[in-house]
Amino acid sequence: MQLRTIHWAIAIALTACAASQPEPQNPPAAGDDKQAPERKTLTREECATHGGSVVGDIGDGATHRPGYVCPSGSPPLGNIAQPPGGPIATEGEVCCPR
Repeated sequence: MQLRTIHWAIAIALTACAASQPEPQNPPAAGDDKQAPERKTLTREECATHGGSVVGDIGDGATHRPGYVCPSGSPPLGNIAQPPGGPIATEGEVCCPR
């Protein structure tokens, strides 16, 4: 009897999960498609050479937004990219002027 109850509970849970649909993604309105110019990519070393410092993203993707400004209030010099054959860059890092 108890095994039958567990099977019913699993069947109901699976049915509920299958019936749920993800929320549709609304495309931006016609006037909201402001495109920022593409940022150049720099390695960490190139950032230091240009007098910048590496600033990481806190996890909300803010460094990828067109209007992002560094803590100094200036726009980033560029995105930090993986150097050829080097260590993998942390996702979302930017080079900010000092």
